[in-house]
Amino acid sequence: MRLLVLAFLVILPMTAYATPISEQMANSYYDNCLGQQADGISQKSKEFMCACTAAKMMDNMQVEDIQAMSQQNQAGRNATNKMLVDVYAPCIEYPAYDHYYNTCITNPETAKMTSNTKRTCSCLADQVAGYLQKNAQTVFKDILMRNPNIIDPMGALTSDSRFQQFAQSKLVGCVIN
Repeated sequence: MRLLVLAFLVILPMTAYATPISEQMANSYYDNCLGQQADGISQKSKEFMCACTAAKMMDNMQVEDIQAMSQQNQAGRNATNKMLVDVYAPCIEYPAYDHYYNTCITNPETAKMTSNTKRTCSCLADQVAGYLQKNAQTVFKDILMRNPNIIDPMGALTSDSRFQQFAQSKLVGCVIN
């Protein structure tokens, strides 16, 4: 994700304050996003994520926010946090579904807990993605309060102990049902 932001910075012209992100800029971001390596995410999820983040960027960011993200100061951190909460968080359900399904299905411990790993892992991925669809911005605000220097949204989500406890509880619920 960091590469996407840096690549987007290169295509932005220097502009005046509060310049909206144009459709052309969002399309360039989308094309660049599709060209990035995304391990563990299906092509369909990658397309949804790229389209979603391009649209959210147009809705929630200005050119100056994107430019500020490269600064090593509070303004840069504020812009990065805005990007995480207002652009990536509303779109994280797509890669999160794939991540939690793939992690579950490839974990040998899952097979010890259930006789139908595909059903269990689909249940887990559905539960996590559904929760994130409704609550991702709150989740990321919470993560940022505990770790104010995150850069990678998926990495922050998957390494956050509170969110991992939540995911584990959903897995247990899926095994029981």
